[in-house]
Amino acid sequence: MQWKPNALYDIRRSAPVVAAVDGLAARAAGAAGDGFEWSSMQGARRPQGRWRAIVYAKTHSARRRNAKENTLVRVLGSVR
Repeated sequence: MQWKPNALYDIRRSAPVVAAVDGLAARAAGAAGDGFEWSSMQGARRPQGRWRAIVYAKTHSARRRNAKENTLVRVLGSVR
């Protein structure tokens, strides 16, 4: 077997991987409710370059609700 140096990096940015990560983030943002959004990008290549996504409170009311009710923490365990 011979390793290709960019193989794992390319797999991490392939369409199925990106779709899976983006789908989880979108479902988490939807489950959190109004005012929550998500974004995704590929991390720095040191050495992995994993595709990652974040869900965050965009509006002031969402930030306040998250601070009082731990909305994002509660949603995290329920999204699959």
